[in-house]
Amino acid sequence: MNDIFISYAHIDNEALTEEDKGWISQFHKVLDTRVAQLTGEKPLIWRDLKLGGNDVFDQAIVHQFRNARIMISIMSPRYLKSEWCMKELKQFYDNASSTGGVSFANKSRILKVVKTPFETSDIPDEIRNVFASILGFEFFEADPETGKFMEYNASFGAEAKHNYFSKIFDLAHEVSQLLKAMNDQESGNGTPTVKATDNKKIFLATTTTDLQSERDRIYRNLIERGYQIFPDQPMPLVGAEFKVAVREHLEKCDASIHLIGSSYGMVPEGEDNSVIDIQNSIAADTTTTRTLHRFIWMPRDQIVTEPRQASFIDELRNSPRTYESSDFLEDSFENLKSLVLDHLKNEPKPASLEEKTTAISGEIKTSSVYLIYPPDDEESAAPIEDYLFDKGLEVVAPEIEGTESQIAEAHRQNLNNCDAVIIYFGSANRSWVNMKLLNVLQSPGHGRRSPFEHKLVLIAPPEHRHKERYRTHQAEVLHVSDTSQLDSLEPFINSILNA
Repeated sequence: MNDIFISYAHIDNEALTEEDKGWISQFHKVLDTRVAQLTGEKPLIWRDLKLGGNDVFDQAIVHQFRNARIMISIMSPRYLKSEWCMKELKQFYDNASSTGGVSFANKSRILKVVKTPFETSDIPDEIRNVFASILGFEFFEADPETGKFMEYNASFGAEAKHNYFSKIFDLAHEVSQLLKAMNDQESGNGTPTVKATDNKKIFLATTTTDLQSERDRIYRNLIERGYQIFPDQPMPLVGAEFKVAVREHLEKCDASIHLIGSSYGMVPEGEDNSVIDIQNSIAADTTTTRTLHRFIWMPRDQIVTEPRQASFIDELRNSPRTYESSDFLEDSFENLKSLVLDHLKNEPKPASLEEKTTAISGEIKTSSVYLIYPPDDEESAAPIEDYLFDKGLEVVAPEIEGTESQIAEAHRQNLNNCDAVIIYFGSANRSWVNMKLLNVLQSPGHGRRSPFEHKLVLIAPPEHRHKERYRTHQAEVLHVSDTSQLDSLEPFINSILNA
């Protein structure tokens, strides 16, 4: 029995250059090697090696996919115009439907690889139902400015080659998981290999093309850890149907991830808002009726020129709904990934060395304050640190050396372990202060046992008109014109010591 049947149009395997081995041939070779690495044994892959496409569609071909566990359909404009290819796809679907089903362990036995993009209207009527029910892997990307697409092919440069291997590794992972589950059942092991860690289900929202590679990366990280990812099938293009599908997926998920790019994105038929906007709005509504944690992420220093997207992002930043049962980050992608994976872990965090020491000795722990400042303010914040220490507080400073992920992890741990927090507003801008305050407010969702009772924004020199107008209901605000005169900090310090 064949493990994998590859269906393709022969023109898609024609070499572009003398050195080129053909896209399908290379695809076949890499997939074969990667699946063998993941499963521990070489898969049986079959594809028609004939050079022509005019041969009679005979029972020899039908026999190959009747005896195949998985079909990989390599889509292109020529593939959709090929009567031969359409018969292969339709026959495999019909045969699978009548012999155990098209899906196994909630995974489709037909995988769609889109090599070259095509118009939806080009899909023949006889396979529309088949096409709509299978998950796709796109081996190309479109330029959002010109609309031109670039296929993932080593002939098109280093970046295209990197994207090609990333995408085929995703496909190989999906194939290997499915083959393992099938082998487990056939060998009588009973428990399928495909198993979601702690049954966690994640809604990974559709994004725009400029962030598709980031979406692919976080998808890869999640499935490698065993989480179930939705949508697990193509989404409808009609607005009302799209909304229904999003709600159905979110109702069974524990968290949702929304990547916000520089463009507004596609607006479904019959709707006024983009799919990005719609998904986020429905996820926000879902949090009011059931437990769902949202992660909303935008790249740091992202440039947005499209007016409608700028308006959408501005609304996101200022809407209270953005901060309810969610994490909103304008940060590096690595920090988003760390935050998501930390949130999904169920293992209790080990007690800190300070907590263990206190428990063993029975002594009263000294109250601590986390003094947050940017690296440029390390020197100017030193008098504040000294004053707090002299008043009997343990002062924890931010980590400013190490990798980005190490600094972010130290920041989270400090927020979890300290009794109070002071955000030093010196050379930083207002958005930095607001982001740090947001970190403080969201810390109970990331390991902290209770919200901060004592939090202060300390406004220090240099003077600026934005500082004069700064105010918030989320923390105390104190202006200090001279860091050598800090008596005005006494009430805040006493509130910590007397808590």
